[in-house]
Amino acid sequence: MSSIFINGTRYSISTELAAAAAISAISNANPAVASAVAPPEDGSILVLKSAWTNLSETVARSANADTDSFELEGVDTTSTVLFPAGGGAGSYQEVSSWVDLDQVRDVVMAGGDQQFFNYQYVEDPTSRQRQKPTFKNAMTMTVSLDYDPDKPWYAALIEADRLREPVVVRGVLPNGSTLFYYAYPSFNKVPVGQVNENLQNTAVFSLIADPIRYEAA
Repeated sequence: MSSIFINGTRYSISTELAAAAAISAISNANPAVASAVAPPEDGSILVLKSAWTNLSETVARSANADTDSFELEGVDTTSTVLFPAGGGAGSYQEVSSWVDLDQVRDVVMAGGDQQFFNYQYVEDPTSRQRQKPTFKNAMTMTVSLDYDPDKPWYAALIEADRLREPVVVRGVLPNGSTLFYYAYPSFNKVPVGQVNENLQNTAVFSLIADPIRYEAA
């Protein structure tokens, strides 16, 4: 049984991605193996683009690289229904720089609720209603930070908000495990607050794909 508090979690966001490098193929395996002319170093954090919709715009960590391939650690592409054989080519971008978020007061996740289509059949004498799952609501991560315009993250979040390009959010849990999210950033640089409370800024990250988790090394 596990009990993990958020207390002590350290958050960062990417501030730069390297140029895209081509992936010529991805295998149906666990972990998936990507073929590339220039594999990244082991442990690199990558943003993936792929013809596989279920893999595109996700984050993965590279492992066991050789001269022309590398593993996508923690990525399972064995299902040929979700990942049709031969269809995974694309590219990757490596996160080349980060900025740490400190003075974080709160982190709130919202959304992700399953929606349903409800229906019934006229000829069914029981008038039983049925439902099928449809979509899940978009998920957001809202980070509240104590206002400090001298902090590196303040300028970085303003720039991210202006660019409106996705960033990688990294959360290192107290037990050493790491979560990576890929999300559109939004930042309100205007501080808000009430009497006898610290002024705060709010950063909202709208998740594009499911996060990925890696155990402590």
